[in-house]
Amino acid sequence: MVASASIEILGIFAGIITTSSFVPQIIKGYKTKEMEDISYYMFFIFGFGFTLWLIYGILINSIAIIAANIAGITFDSTILSMKKYYSK
Repeated sequence: MVASASIEILGIFAGIITTSSFVPQIIKGYKTKEMEDISYYMFFIFGFGFTLWLIYGILINSIAIIAANIAGITFDSTILSMKKYYSK
């Protein structure tokens, strides 16, 4: 059986990989100041999902789930803010 600390480390690593997928979009948006092709609806739904996962992580006391979803909410909010700011 795998130790629970190893499972939590795996979860933290998975969270880092998945939430870092937002970074290229943030960088591209910042460089080009162009966010027209970004869907508000997709990122609102993403944000809602991240919030539900965060609540779940808090309820089961999982640092990996909590941290990944706080990061996800932060990146999601950044993209939504950039879309609003850069929209014509």
